[in-house]
Amino acid sequence: MMAKGDFHLHSTASDGVRSPSWVVETAHANGVHAMSLTDHDSTNGLAEAATVAKRLGLRLIPGIELSTDLGPADVHLLAYGFNPASEPLQAFLSWQREVRIGRVDKIVAILRDEGAMIETSRVFEIAGEASVGRPHIARALLERGYVESVKEAFDRWLADGGVADVPREKLSPQEAIALIHREGGVVFAAHPFLIGHTYLEAIDQLAGWGLDGLEAYYKNHDEEAITEMVLLAGKLGLACSGGSDYHGLGNPDERPIGDINFPDAAVDRFLAFIDEHCAVPAL
Repeated sequence: MMAKGDFHLHSTASDGVRSPSWVVETAHANGVHAMSLTDHDSTNGLAEAATVAKRLGLRLIPGIELSTDLGPADVHLLAYGFNPASEPLQAFLSWQREVRIGRVDKIVAILRDEGAMIETSRVFEIAGEASVGRPHIARALLERGYVESVKEAFDRWLADGGVADVPREKLSPQEAIALIHREGGVVFAAHPFLIGHTYLEAIDQLAGWGLDGLEAYYKNHDEEAITEMVLLAGKLGLACSGGSDYHGLGNPDERPIGDINFPDAAVDRFLAFIDEHCAVPAL
């Protein structure tokens, strides 16, 4: 089912394999009319994406995906409609990228101890100008033949709690929500079920800190999962978003851009929420 909105997309500005231009052009070709580029800890792809979106007549909402820690849970937050040029926001993102660089050095050292002899320099070559992260390490492992897929690299070494899991310093969800609100944006909990078995408790806490919505229409949510998220959002007074979480990494659960169960009426409600609450509802 192709949706007219997709608000969770990644490019080469973080850990996706396609350029911002390609992501926008493909979204348009797939029938998407409104989208958000939500790279990890980076807004560097937004200017390029905005140029193409304007040419194609596609609505682009400024977005980003932030990683936060809530106790033992890794909570990802999708932010929309903020001012990408904000100096406080960009200073924070610069700090996050520096933290990512130090983390890569530590992970590569662990992998080499495990017999996977990849080079830090190659990981950074793969990342290019992007915000470097574990998927770039996974691609280096794949390139050298240590694994047969990016998913295998995570399953074997890189996943949270894995042999090469190196925690990095992050904002708390409360701090991240406050940061985005100060810059005129709104914050949604990404793929809520992936928070883990404590997701209901976590979402309740996030709502108390000002969370604006849930990603109810996620790529692999069936009707039962969508219904649960929509009802939970209604109970807590939250809006609902949807996204394919496209990276282009070829993982088994990857879906094409726009290929999500996200009804037109739900897309329209999300866009109306953005128009009402955001300082920069489109670029």
